[in-house]
Amino acid sequence: MTNVTRSDAGVVFSIEGKTLKLDTADDVKVYTDEIAATEGLTEIRLSGNTFGVEAGRAIAAALKGQYSLKIASLSDMFTSRLRNEIPLVLEALVEALEDKKTLVELDLSDNAFGPAGAEPLQRLLINNRYIQILRLYNNGLGIEGARLVSEALVMSAQKSKEEGRKSCLKVIYIGRNRMESPGVMHLCKAFRAHSGSLLEVRMPQNSIRPEGIAALMEALSECKNLEHLDVQDNTFTEKGSAGLANVVDGWKNLKALHIGDCLLGAEGSKLVLTALTKGNTALEKLHLAFNEIDTDGAALVPELLLNKKSILLLELNGNAFDPEGDSVRDIKRVLLEHGNEGALDELDEMEWDEEEEQSEEESENDDEKATAADEDDDEINKLTAATAKLNV
Repeated sequence: MTNVTRSDAGVVFSIEGKTLKLDTADDVKVYTDEIAATEGLTEIRLSGNTFGVEAGRAIAAALKGQYSLKIASLSDMFTSRLRNEIPLVLEALVEALEDKKTLVELDLSDNAFGPAGAEPLQRLLINNRYIQILRLYNNGLGIEGARLVSEALVMSAQKSKEEGRKSCLKVIYIGRNRMESPGVMHLCKAFRAHSGSLLEVRMPQNSIRPEGIAALMEALSECKNLEHLDVQDNTFTEKGSAGLANVVDGWKNLKALHIGDCLLGAEGSKLVLTALTKGNTALEKLHLAFNEIDTDGAALVPELLLNKKSILLLELNGNAFDPEGDSVRDIKRVLLEHGNEGALDELDEMEWDEEEEQSEEESENDDEKATAADEDDDEINKLTAATAKLNV
């Protein structure tokens, strides 16, 4: 049975998802022979199997002669392997791929290689400057791994500039890597270096704190052509929200903004919603779930949507406003006017508490009444004093 398929889209070799445990060169001989015998191979899919050092090196050797390769799907290749084995396989794969000028997409996600694996990867990122889509999702990079990747991407941009070429990097996925704010600070340098070409940045679930978010937004403000930004499940608070609000209007082509579960907070969310109201008319997907958006914040959303006629998805679930209130009715009305009445996602996990909100309103009213009473008392005291002087 052949593992090669041919179509108008290209020639694909795939053993994806077979959960094979391949240790030696003999274990993969049937596959390496098939790869070597296939002319014009454009895509290889090895994901969902586990490769030992000998097996990985044999596959890499077979790939050396494939100069039409466009896509390398190499995710989830090292389940149960020792940590010191993984960099050795990566080194072999890097050697096989670094001179492939046709390579536009590389996926190394779900390989827990950490900083040790980022070291051989540096060589590939520096020497192969034709990669357009880089997927490094769930690699355990941490702060040091983020530094190594960033360092390589900066050098790549510098080399391209020296050659009189523009950066090719358009898309980078680098989520679930626990790089934290220091790691993001390193990556900011890479984003700036490739600002002219980057269209899509996805880095969810990286334990980024507000100061890191603010720095990230400042760096991404230079990516004027940005179309997709995903930083879900990091921590914004008001500081990070202000950072986003200050730059979001500069992304004229922004189609998708994913900032769900980012703890924007009541005040931070208002900053973001107000900033989004001004422009960003190309927006198609807006993820704002679980961000503590309150009733006042929700009231800003209908106006935000007025110029978003292309909106296809709006996520507001898990926030702190009435899912059946005036704001939601106004949101649905605007979406209906745009012909996108189905764009609003479910509101079945709202954290709104009617009694609590009423209590807060009553408390505010009481405070206002108390303030007014104090002011009245002051006026009375002034009048009393003035009258007393006249009587004297």
